[in-house]
Amino acid sequence: MAQAWFEKRERGSGLGMRIARTLVLALGRRTGRALLWPITAYFFCFLREGRVGLRRYYVALEGRRPSLRTLFAHYLTFARTVLDRAYLLARHPDAPPYEIRGFDAVSPYLDQGRGAVLIGAHLGSFEAARAAASLRPELKVQVIMNVGVSRKLNETLGALDPGAQDSILALGGAASLLRVKEILAEGGLVGLMGDRPLGGEPTYEAEFLGRVARFPLGPLRLAATLQVPVFFFTALYRGAATGACRYELVFEPLCGPAPEAALRGEWMRRLGERYVETLQAYCRAAPDNWFNFYDFWQVPDSGSPRRPTPGDGRDDRVGPRAPMERSDAPQDVGARGER
Repeated sequence: MAQAWFEKRERGSGLGMRIARTLVLALGRRTGRALLWPITAYFFCFLREGRVGLRRYYVALEGRRPSLRTLFAHYLTFARTVLDRAYLLARHPDAPPYEIRGFDAVSPYLDQGRGAVLIGAHLGSFEAARAAASLRPELKVQVIMNVGVSRKLNETLGALDPGAQDSILALGGAASLLRVKEILAEGGLVGLMGDRPLGGEPTYEAEFLGRVARFPLGPLRLAATLQVPVFFFTALYRGAATGACRYELVFEPLCGPAPEAALRGEWMRRLGERYVETLQAYCRAAPDNWFNFYDFWQVPDSGSPRRPTPGDGRDDRVGPRAPMERSDAPQDVGARGER
């Protein structure tokens, strides 16, 4: 059986990462990007499992096997976003620019002191959003994450901005939930990932890029419990042939606050559908931003999964169906922005 994503051993030593961090900040971004080529080539050649998982993604996305050039370019895009994290966290002069789209749908709730939940994915770079917070305080996001994954890399880069570590909450625990409620009561933003389940975590099944995949149910349940508006969030890497790049921070409405407990099963089903549909749309729009280098589809493809009965907590599967009209969703948050 393939090893789960959260069980994989982190490559590289902490000392090596700290040396690399010092070098790239001293030499500048252009030199740092040049150094990425041999490093990326090493991982591309010797980590076969990553290539296999990525190849399956492109087959699902495009209906054909990708070339080695496409796969390597995907690896290189990921490496560039990791490099940019150093410049963004250090507020380095070479830090790439970013633009924000869709925040006007979020800001009214923050102005009212209601807060919002942002459900993201391993798509693009969360660091671009955290850098934006230095210029726009209302963009500060308290992130709930599994702190054990990529620990050495996160510690190495986190040292560039120790204050940024305060915006991270460890996944699970009553203390984290209480802190989340405090942040939302203050009109803040809480972000978490919705695309990778942990071992033993409850999941739901949905059709993603034409094949059935499992998604974690926890983010949906948390959003239902908190009863605040829910938005899809991503920070896409946009490259250019000249080597210049920028990040596009996107906020897109998914659902309004959850209703009373008796109706939350249906609300979570709709939220799950819209999250997966939106993630799929952004993967098609920016395919090289999807950073899951493992077999994402680990569910036997035996047909469409069942839809849960509204309000029935016994069935945690969210089935695909035809795109819904926006007016069909209870308490929706406006119309979706252009993709």
